[in-house]
Amino acid sequence: MATRKKPSIPPDVPEPDLAEDNDPIFDAVEAGEILSSWWDDLCVATRFLTRIPFGVPKKKAKGAVAAAMRAFPLVGAALGAAGGVVYGLAAGIGLSPFPSAFLALAAVVVLSGAMHEDGLADTVDGFIGGSNKKNRLAIMHDSFIGAYGVLALVFSVGIRVAVLVSLADPEQVAAVLIAAQAVSRAGLPVIISNMKPARRSGLAVAAGRPSQDRVYASVALGAALALLFLGPVAGLFALLAAAAIITVMMTLSCRLVGGYTGDVLGTAQQACEIAVLLAAAAAV
Repeated sequence: MATRKKPSIPPDVPEPDLAEDNDPIFDAVEAGEILSSWWDDLCVATRFLTRIPFGVPKKKAKGAVAAAMRAFPLVGAALGAAGGVVYGLAAGIGLSPFPSAFLALAAVVVLSGAMHEDGLADTVDGFIGGSNKKNRLAIMHDSFIGAYGVLALVFSVGIRVAVLVSLADPEQVAAVLIAAQAVSRAGLPVIISNMKPARRSGLAVAAGRPSQDRVYASVALGAALALLFLGPVAGLFALLAAAAIITVMMTLSCRLVGGYTGDVLGTAQQACEIAVLLAAAAAV
């Protein structure tokens, strides 16, 4: 009588790793967390850079502003869009390009609280009028605006209005405003992450230092917005101009005051905005 072979037992088959599966529930939860994080950062960044009480941010702990710096370009784009809407409305009721451009710029300044313009005036006064680091910082901290600061504001407003008038077309004005406002704020985290504060206290110090991934996100977002609204040629010119301004501002502020301040950041924003406007207008 033949003996029957026992069936061979197959080797243990490893159970599938659920963590590696593309579970739609897990993906949805992760996507929701990412969107919530970006929304929170947008709320914090908007409240920090503007006078708009936008949203109710969940982040109230130390470092919330530093983490929200990746959303700086989005806030800038929103400000530029607001200016573009004002320009379009003014042009729509029959106003010429000059008053329309002035009203558009005024809308951006009012919404942002003129914080960057204030920084420009203080920095120019301090950098030109001061004889040493301590003296320059003292002048910049003083609320009084000197002749150099007044002239800087006149030139800043005049150049920006002139560029918008030269463009004239409401769609072009809106696109250039969005790109300029976004790019000029995208570079601020670069300065903060690569320099030390010139003072031990102040708004810039309280904001904190962003992590490198937040800096990269800000720069990438600003570059994407520039290329989207200006096109590849004008967008590239604008980005190169902004990069040059950031480099010059970092060099000057390091040499003259030993680091960055809130006023230096405001000046960098203004200079970048003007550079982007000029580059975009020249390439259009």
